[in-house]
Amino acid sequence: MTDNPIFAVAARAQALRAQGVDVITLAAGEPQAATSAMVVEAAVDAVRDPATHHYGTAQGDPALRALVAAAVTDGTQLPWSADDVQVALGAKHALFLATQALIDAGDEVLVAAPGWPGHAEVVTAAGGVAVPVPTDDQFRISAEALDNRRTPRTRAVIFSSPGNPTGAVHPEPRLRQIADWAQRHRVWVISDDIYQAFDYTGTYRSILRAAPQLRARTIVVGGVSKEHAMTGWRVGWLAAPPEIIASARLHVSRTITHVPTVNQRAALAALGDTGTPVEAARDYRRRRALLVEALNGIAGIDCPLPDGGMFAFPDVTGLLRDRGWAGSTELAAWLLDIAHLAVVPGEAFNAPGRIRVCFAVDDETLITAIGRLQTALGPTAHETTVRQIEEAR
Repeated sequence: MTDNPIFAVAARAQALRAQGVDVITLAAGEPQAATSAMVVEAAVDAVRDPATHHYGTAQGDPALRALVAAAVTDGTQLPWSADDVQVALGAKHALFLATQALIDAGDEVLVAAPGWPGHAEVVTAAGGVAVPVPTDDQFRISAEALDNRRTPRTRAVIFSSPGNPTGAVHPEPRLRQIADWAQRHRVWVISDDIYQAFDYTGTYRSILRAAPQLRARTIVVGGVSKEHAMTGWRVGWLAAPPEIIASARLHVSRTITHVPTVNQRAALAALGDTGTPVEAARDYRRRRALLVEALNGIAGIDCPLPDGGMFAFPDVTGLLRDRGWAGSTELAAWLLDIAHLAVVPGEAFNAPGRIRVCFAVDDETLITAIGRLQTALGPTAHETTVRQIEEAR
C-alpha cells in the first residue's frame, strides 16, 4: 500500500507554512468552517458526563444508531433500525469494515476512474484488488463499463454520488441500470453517500431508493465529516444487512473497541442539526459557480460545472501544453511553490491532465485564491470576482 497522495500535498503545504509562507489550501477534502457551536457544546457536556468516561458498546451508541437509521430510512424509503447500523471511525473506516466483511484475499472490487483514491486503498487494506472502471464524459459509471471490467473474482462495486473529485450525480435511470447489473451478477454495492447533502442539481437519489430490490446486497456508508464540518471528530457509519453488521461489530470489538463516546455524542447533536448542511450547500453552490467561471477564464483550462460535492475538477491539458509542464503533478507543485496555492494533481485520482480544487472555503479565502490563480496563470479579473461575490451575498 502507498500513502494517499492528497496527504502528500497537505504535508508539503504545512511544511511551507512552518517556514512562514502564506499558503492557501484548496486541496483538502474538508470544509474550512469550524464545527458548529451547538455540536461543540454537546461534546463539552459529554466530557463532563461520567458515563462517557468508560467503555461503550462496540456497535456504537444506540441513540446515535437510531438517528442514523432514521436518516437512512428517509433517504432510501426503506425501513432501517438501530440494529442495522455500525458506528465507525469516520466514513473511511466504515468503507474498510464493509470491504473486510465482504472480500477474501484476491477478490476484486470495482471503483470509478477518475475516483477518490481512498476507495481503492480500503480494498487493498482488506486484502482485495481494486479494479478501476472508466467513467463516461460526465464522470458517471455505467452498467456496460462495469461489465467490461467484471471477472469471476468480482465481489463488489464501490459507488459514490455525488462523486469525489468529479462531483458527478448519477440520475435515477442510470442507478437502476447499475442496480440491475449488480443483482444479475450477484455483485454487492457499497454506496458511499458522504457527499449526499451537496447536490446542486436536485436529482440526487439513493441507489436503494431507485432500486429497493438491491437492499440485501447493499451497504450504505455515511458520516458527519462533510455535512457538519467534523472531519477531525472521526465519526461515520455503515448501514447494512445483518451479516455485514455482525462482521463489522466483531472487527471493531477486536481492534478499536469502540468509537470514542464523546465523539459519538457530538455526532448525535450534529444529526439533530438540519440547518447546517442546508446552509453549507447554499454557500457552496454560489462559490462553485464563481470558481468555475474564474477557471474557465484562464486560457488552457476547461472546467465543467460539477453536479455536487465540494470540488471543481478542471481539465488543464491545454495549459500543460502551452506552458510546457509534463503533467498536472508538475503544475500543482509550481502553483504551491510560486503562487503558494495548494491543489491536488489529477494523477491522485487516476485522471492525469486535471487538478482538483476545493471550494468549501469562506469567501475571503476563495477571492484570494482566485486572484492568485489568475495572476499566476492568466489575465486577472480579481475585482470582477469580488463584486460578483458581494452581489451574490
